[in-house]
Amino acid sequence: MGSHGPRAALERHLAGALGIAATAALVEVVGSWWSGSLALLSDAGHVGTDAVAVGLSLAAIRLAGRPHTPKMSFGYHRIEVLAAFVNAVLLAAIASSLLVAIYGRIGQPRQVEGTTMFAVGLAGLAANLAIVALLGPSARRNINIRGAFLHAYGDTLGSVGVVVAAVLIAWTGIVLLDTLIAIFIVLLIGASTVRLLRDSVRIILEGTPAGLQPQEVADAIRSVPGVRGVHDLHVWTVTSGLVVLTGHLSVEGSVRVQEAAKIVDAVHARLRERFGIGHVTLQVDSLEAEIIAPAEVSRANPP
Repeated sequence: MGSHGPRAALERHLAGALGIAATAALVEVVGSWWSGSLALLSDAGHVGTDAVAVGLSLAAIRLAGRPHTPKMSFGYHRIEVLAAFVNAVLLAAIASSLLVAIYGRIGQPRQVEGTTMFAVGLAGLAANLAIVALLGPSARRNINIRGAFLHAYGDTLGSVGVVVAAVLIAWTGIVLLDTLIAIFIVLLIGASTVRLLRDSVRIILEGTPAGLQPQEVADAIRSVPGVRGVHDLHVWTVTSGLVVLTGHLSVEGSVRVQEAAKIVDAVHARLRERFGIGHVTLQVDSLEAEIIAPAEVSRANPP
């Protein structure tokens, strides 16, 4: 029950965010058509990808909860990382399409209804703030949720830009502000894309987790009494919160099996306490063979 409680709460938050994002996107599309605002259309496109992102995150959370099988020894946890990668690709696609629309608008400016733009932009801002509040607490711990959160966070800033631009357009009549805010929103989308793509690709390529230095991990292992050395050390992330480590420990040749097991347990404890690495597989190598020089071994065993 304890393990399912947080996951169920997270699914409820994602479902709520999905409903809010889908509704907000629809309202902003209608508002963009009514007001003629390109900035509002850009924001609607971003909110639409929010809805897709949240939907992918929700599906990934449910799939990741499926049990392990002999063929899928780590289960379906990596689905969450793939969802984050797809979200990054969607962000890049929407940014590209908006750039095309902006280019067309620069050559053919059109009148914008500032009052309608303001009202719809304000509704979009409220929706984005609600999504950020729902997903924020889990975004730091889960890259899948972080993907959806980054969509909503960037769009919140974009909605602020829409509201400010609407006020300035209604006050000054300068419709160029609408295009400038659209460009600002595209830049926000681009920044979110780069961050999310970098983090998801790092995990897919099984790179060392960000913020974790392999040398520090190796030094921590060597500091455990009884460990003479460590080699073939690999650390990677399966999904957010699940870091895996494998490696070889070198111990004295005189160490017995029971003593070696205690050394391995001590290394496990050290890695869990200092780095939060809970899934550790270590092979113990004896240094006894190094006591005999290779030349002597060769003479003792003639061909």
